Amino acid sequence: MTFRTVINLSGQVQGVNLRAMIKVSALSLNLKGCVKNEPDGSVKIVLEGEKEKIEGLIRWLNEYRGPGKIELLQDYWSQGRNEFDDFTIKY
Repeated sequence: MTFRTVINLSGQVQGVNLRAMIKVSALSLNLKGCVKNEPDGSVKIVLEGEKEKIEGLIRWLNEYRGPGKIELLQDYWSQGRNEFDDFTIKY
């Protein structure tokens, strides 16, 4: 079964190359979806794939110690929609 989660990150998450690092991590876990900056300064991630792999990316985000600072991570789960062919950064 394919799962989907939408993750919203807040804190110092824009302008620190976080979207590119998320893309690399998502692709390494065979996840599909997208990541984009939101007008309010947050970052939104949509992931689809195996639950364990999505949870792996969430663990990575929770342990993130790179440039910037993730202050709040909220995730919302549902059944996968299979709407993505790859993982992309949306501009």
